[in-house]
Amino acid sequence: MRICIPIEFKKQGGGFYFLDNLSRFLIENQYEVIQDLKASYEVLFTNSWMTSHRDLLRAVWHNPHVRIVHRIDGAAQNYGRNAESDYEQNKVNRFADVTIFQSRYARYATREKFPVIGQDGPVIYNPVDLDVFTPKGTRRKFPRQHQVVCVTWSTNPMKGASQAYAVAAKHPEVDFVLCGNFPDAPELPNIHTTGVLDRTKLTEVLRSCQAMLTFAKNEACPNHVLEALACGLPVLYDDSGAMGEVIGNCGLPVTVENFGSQFTSLLQTYPGLSRAARIRAEQMFNPRRNFAQYVEHIQTALARPIRIPRGKRWLSAAGGMLASNVGLK
Repeated sequence: MRICIPIEFKKQGGGFYFLDNLSRFLIENQYEVIQDLKASYEVLFTNSWMTSHRDLLRAVWHNPHVRIVHRIDGAAQNYGRNAESDYEQNKVNRFADVTIFQSRYARYATREKFPVIGQDGPVIYNPVDLDVFTPKGTRRKFPRQHQVVCVTWSTNPMKGASQAYAVAAKHPEVDFVLCGNFPDAPELPNIHTTGVLDRTKLTEVLRSCQAMLTFAKNEACPNHVLEALACGLPVLYDDSGAMGEVIGNCGLPVTVENFGSQFTSLLQTYPGLSRAARIRAEQMFNPRRNFAQYVEHIQTALARPIRIPRGKRWLSAAGGMLASNVGLK
């Protein structure tokens, strides 16, 4: 079976790593993965708004019997972005044969809070690479007794960097290790910026800390949190989005004001929380199990009739739309 994932990999954000890991899993299990929309294939896999409605029509023109699998991150408006991306994924979802949500919150955010996804579907949590992100391995040394790590690719204000800076300013006794893009981080003795790290160096930093701190809001299934759990880190988090759903009893909700007491509580039970975090990652975010669920739903879609009829009249209408805009070749 050939599966088209027409999204170019970029080293920014967890969504691209998800697609890269999914592709490797499919190839390891004897599926052929391609990127060319004009080629011949049985399944088109797309992510949120990353494949346009126009490209979807182009794909169906070349492969009228293709099954479309649509993975939903969340609502763009829920992340503080404009509504155009939600309009695009709404149009794509109308033609999906399978819709998959990253979390129960992702389903709520896109079907109720911002009703942009018309179809319901299963929840499959994002997986994390349990071989790369692990508590075992080399560690880095930092000046103070305790270390907290913050991770983000994005400079979107909803990622909560300003709150992390405020906490660091109030707690000079704790090292705050900032991994990723923090261009406006204040110059404080207890703030250590690493820049963007590859996964090997990132896991080294993660396992060197006692907790992850994240003030990110409205996250659907945040990869940086999954990576922290896999490294045995409890998480101090803003209680919004899917954070509580994903973290469970392996962390505590936190505010700028109560960070000190919550971090102290976490340290008092740290060994047990650390073990629980790793176990949670192994049980809930295991790539072998979670990617296998994707394959199961893909195979189920292939066994069902196409949800949207794609006869000559439909294709002619789609072809006319494409020919008048971008062409079919």
